Amino acid sequence: MENIKRKLIRAAIAVVWIALGTVIFILARGHSLLLDNRNVEAPEIRAQNEVVVSVDGKDGIKLLRGDRDRLTVKGSKHTIRVEFKDGKEPFEGNFFLPLKGDMYLLSVTKMINGIDPFVEVFQFAPESRNAAPEEEEEADAGF
Repeated sequence: MENIKRKLIRAAIAVVWIALGTVIFILARGHSLLLDNRNVEAPEIRAQNEVVVSVDGKDGIKLLRGDRDRLTVKGSKHTIRVEFKDGKEPFEGNFFLPLKGDMYLLSVTKMINGIDPFVEVFQFAPESRNAAPEEEEEADAGF
């Protein structure tokens, strides 16, 4: 009987450790977030000339029209505050980042204008296939 009790206690401790590890992973998961203040596809919507963006109450990042800046955030639920330099009332909102991606792009222009999705997984542009043959030619020429 005591042996079964000991095994149950050990199993319970293992379950608690696994649950604790899962919670810590979810809460401490870091993401790179690119803040983007560029024009969107809709011709009637233009990016702001100058904004200061603060995520999760951290120091604000100044973005001019066409700027993009990167910061690191932890967790999945975030708050954002966008202050405008032209005297408009600040914009405040919330957004969520899924666990699966590492780098996300947040379009400030889309967010303040209510266009979904304003957060998307950031994909690096694939390398050009034309660059490789040129490099081979240069190597063959003895440069």
